[in-house]
Amino acid sequence: MRYVKNIFTTACAAVTLLALSSCAASGDIPDRAPQGSAPTGKAQRPPHGGNAQSSVAVEANPLPLPVQKYLLTPSKMSGIRSATTILVNACLRQRNVPPIDQTSAASQQSHPDPYEVGRRYGPIVKADMLTYGYHLPPSWFGGTAAHRKRISAQQEAALSGPSGCAAVARRELMGDRSLDSPVARQISSKSFVESLKDPKVKAVTADWSACMAKKGHSYTDPLQALSKADLKPPKPSATELRIAAADYACKESTDLISTWQNVEIKIQEKEIAKHLSVLEKANAQRAQIMAEADTIVDERG
Repeated sequence: MRYVKNIFTTACAAVTLLALSSCAASGDIPDRAPQGSAPTGKAQRPPHGGNAQSSVAVEANPLPLPVQKYLLTPSKMSGIRSATTILVNACLRQRNVPPIDQTSAASQQSHPDPYEVGRRYGPIVKADMLTYGYHLPPSWFGGTAAHRKRISAQQEAALSGPSGCAAVARRELMGDRSLDSPVARQISSKSFVESLKDPKVKAVTADWSACMAKKGHSYTDPLQALSKADLKPPKPSATELRIAAADYACKESTDLISTWQNVEIKIQEKEIAKHLSVLEKANAQRAQIMAEADTIVDERG
């Protein structure tokens, strides 16, 4: 089975335009799940005393995975994005190039996932699955294209390259530091891969598959259902909506998500304990960058 970057890609999307992070491959979910995935069955107390914020948009709230504390996640990017846009626009003005529209830039970074675990095990929000099937709902895109201003060719040229404004802004804000934690991404990837071999996950996946078969759909696991969906059309077909509805019902009745994620939590906790000093060091470095970004926004925003 091949694995790809999708979970961390969500966080990387927040910095791609301004080249803040290398966003190396983390291999967090199977190749057969091209859009990523991540729900959780029943609301529970978050591990490590975390604060589980409820969301009216989520039918079955996912638990925050322990490794999320050490990953570059969307909620950690708000100040970074704002500060970087300020620095980029200062550079563009110096080169007599129109600045980037800050509202447009921010709108492209929306990620309505309060637990920031993507769609790791397939979609789970009932309302979204019944309306959009396996397609990503519009809320994931931060508004429609009509409300976004595209970067002009002049702006793109000024942003690009080692001496471009994106690189200038990155150097000014980050120097030789990194927002990323490769060890955290490796843990996130490893826990998912190892969870697939766990007897509890195999059993609950088999239960889900049997449930789907009773509803007339043949899939070995939720990720296969997601990967086989035709996501090329802008809207889901009636067939896709029926399958997605059955998928949600079977995830709920078998308690697949919480079972699967609890297995991952245990794996991650062991790995975090092994690499705690490295992870804490990376977190401290990121916190320093974020504090400096906040200062830029306060003083120059």
